[in-house]
Order: sequence, then structure tokens, then C-alpha cells
Amino acid sequence: MKLCRSDTSSLDDIAQLVQVDPTLSAEILKYANSAFLATGAQVASVQRAAVKLGMQTISRLALCLSLFASNRQGRCRGFDYSGFWSASLARAVAGKALARRSGSFDPDELFSCALLSHMGELVLASIFPEEYEIILNEQTSAEERRTMERLRFDIDSAELAAELFLDWGLPAPFALAAAFHEELETSELGESTTRKAAELLHLACRISLLCQGFRPAIDWFEETETMAAKLIGTTEKLSTVVDAITSQWQEWGKTFALPTRSCPPYDEIRNG
Repeated sequence: MKLCRSDTSSLDDIAQLVQVDPTLSAEILKYANSAFLATGAQVASVQRAAVKLGMQTISRLALCLSLFASNRQGRCRGFDYSGFWSASLARAVAGKALARRSGSFDPDELFSCALLSHMGELVLASIFPEEYEIILNEQTSAEERRTMERLRFDIDSAELAAELFLDWGLPAPFALAAAFHEELETSELGESTTRKAAELLHLACRISLLCQGFRPAIDWFEETETMAAKLIGTTEKLSTVVDAITSQWQEWGKTFALPTRSCPPYDEIRNG
């Protein structure tokens, strides 16, 4: 990220740094050559992947994948590490698909933003494994959990995610979106592109919940469909979008050796 922010660094500098880590190099090549990008041009080197993806994308992708590769397990017994990354991947796939359909943001930027949006939870589990296990064992709602986090740590996981985004040099609108995508009523978001990013991220989170087996009441689906119509329009049914995202999530789970699950079609879940 420091190289990316430097006026004197180049794509080749970043590619050379990435090459030092063989695992990271392999993951980036998987991404660059995946059907997910749908460009048809295959690459065999990190340098060519960097040219294909661009400096911003390659640096953010390197950040995401290095965090992903080095945090597959940990000491917090109440924290589901593989489940965390599987859910994060579902949010990322959904964020990319929604951004492409909305035309409001670079899809790869939303992919990174969504993948990292809950990193605060992983950090708390890593730094305070025993204390955080106590909170996780309470089986509370997300809002109640964040309240408990603030009482114990003087910061909650959403605020911590925003601080991490800023420290990594990610755009401030994405930092605020990470902090408030579960609290869309807050005035902190204003009516700017920051709110649009938070709303897309919120919708991506809703879709990821369906991937993970969440079966909500009918009013939840109605709220989700209203939000989708506002953000990505009505040219494509939400059921088609969600089913495509689910399929891509399952394929990416195989690529990165993450557990996914078989999901019924959206309409079946909604009407079941």
C-alpha cells in the first residue's frame, strides 16, 4: 500500500514485491485468470497480472489476499475463522456484482471493500481471543455484540474496520461504508457517494446471509428488493442477480479452498 501511494513507484515495483511471496503470487494469478474477470486473456506472471489489473487493484488485492492467507486459523475458540472468510468472500462477490450493475464504483474496489468490511471482528478475535470468546458466546444480535465490544474494548469491530481502512490508505468513503453499512440511518453517511457505497455494501451483506443459510421473513425480502431496485435498477430481476452471485461464490470457494454451501434458488427461498 505504501508503494502504491508513492509517486515514484511503478507497477513493476509492486509486481516484484508480490513475487517475493509465492503463495500470494499464486492467489493473484488465480484471480487474474479467473472466469470472474471474464476478459479471456490468460496471464502467467505477476507482472502481466499487474498490467491486466492495474496498480490500485493489484495493491488492494495483494492486501486482501495476504490477510486472507495468513489468518485461516487463530486462538479464539468461539470465532469461526473459515466461516468468517467464507462469509467475507460471499460479501466480496456480491459487492463486485452489485457495483458492476450499479455503475457507481469500480467493481474491484467494491470487491476489496466488501471482503475487508468485517476485519474488525477478526482483529478483536486475534488480539483478545479469550475476552472476545466471551462476547461471541452471548449469542446476541450484531448491534448488541457491538455494544459489548465498546464496553470491553472502547471500540467496536465496525469502528475498528474503518480505522484499518484508513491506515491501509483505502478511500475514506469506503472506510465510512465499512463503519456504518449496518447503521444506514446514521447522519454520518450524509447523502453522498459514501452513502451509496454503504448501501451497496449493506445489500451485499444481505445477499451473503442468504448464501450462508439465513431464511428471513417475507418483509425482509421486500425491503431487500426495494433497496436493490434503488441501487441497481429493475432491468434484471434480483433473483437472477442473487443466483448468479451464489454460483460465483461457490466457484470461488473451490478456488480458495473455502467452505461454501448448496443454496436453493432465490425464488424458492423467498416463497418457501
